[in-house]
This record gives sequence, structure tokens and C-alpha cells, in this order.
Amino acid sequence: MSPRKRSTTHKNHQGVYTLIIRSADRRRIRVGRHLSVSLERGLYLYTGSGQGRGSTSLEGRIGRHLSQVKKNFWHIDRILSSDSVHVVSMIFARTTCKAECRVNAALLKDPDIAVLTKGVGSSDCNCESHFLMAKCELSVLREKVRKHYVRLDLRPHVPRDRGAKLCRDTV
Repeated sequence: MSPRKRSTTHKNHQGVYTLIIRSADRRRIRVGRHLSVSLERGLYLYTGSGQGRGSTSLEGRIGRHLSQVKKNFWHIDRILSSDSVHVVSMIFARTTCKAECRVNAALLKDPDIAVLTKGVGSSDCNCESHFLMAKCELSVLREKVRKHYVRLDLRPHVPRDRGAKLCRDTV
């Protein structure tokens, strides 16, 4: 029996990412048994990490968020499954350090970024929330997030194309 060949198109990088999400209208979304978020029209941030291999790698996590076909398991899955909610941009950095909570804390120091609902996206850490609301334009927000990554000694990437090809080829 020959050994299984590893796919050359799927990478297994480790890292941290921040999704920039747009809600096109007002919407209340149930994200857990006793937890809902009330979105206004505007921009939101979700910071996560991929520290494993395959589906838990950086590419795997981002690919899951961008996919339309998935089981709604995490809070962010339920938010992104709404018709009027879409990922419009992202920033990521390859790192073996667990930087998710540090990035989130840095973002919360910005006066244009705040916690929307406590407990969303942070069920596995002590942060208030990893799903944040932003009060600025997309281009300004993208640059603010990028600068926070730089201040944390991370090397941010801001891809132009947010499609599925992005996960395989850019991350």
C-alpha cells in the first residue's frame, strides 16, 4: 500500500485573522440558546485563529467563514449565515503564537471599535467578545486593523479578493 500523498493545494499555516463584516440592514440573530445579537446596518469585526492542521489551520478557519455551506456550530457561523451579513474584507498574519486575544484587546483600545454583545465569539477565552462593532468607513477600518497587527509585531496581509481561491493561494 502506498503512502497517502499530501495535497499541494492545501496549506497548513498557523495564524490569526480578523474578518471585516458588513450588515446591510437591521437584524436580530440568535447565536446561542440564550444569546442574541442585534445588528444595525454597518461594519463589524470578528477575530479568530487557526493553530492546527487541515480544518483548524489558518486556511481552514478562513475558508469555513467564507463558505456558504456549513453546519452552524460557532456564534460567527450563525451571524454569517444571515442573508444580509457578508465578509467584505479580512486581515491575517501567520504566527505560531496565540495572538487572537491580544489582537482583540488592541482593537478594543480604538475609540471607533467596541463590544456589541458580551460573550459572542469568546466562549473559549476570558475576553468580553471577539465580535465587535465599528463606527468608521471600510477603508479606514481596514487600515486601523492593519496598524494594530503591526503594533503587535505581526506581519499583516490584506488580500484584495475575499473568495475561496484566497484561502488556498494567499494565506
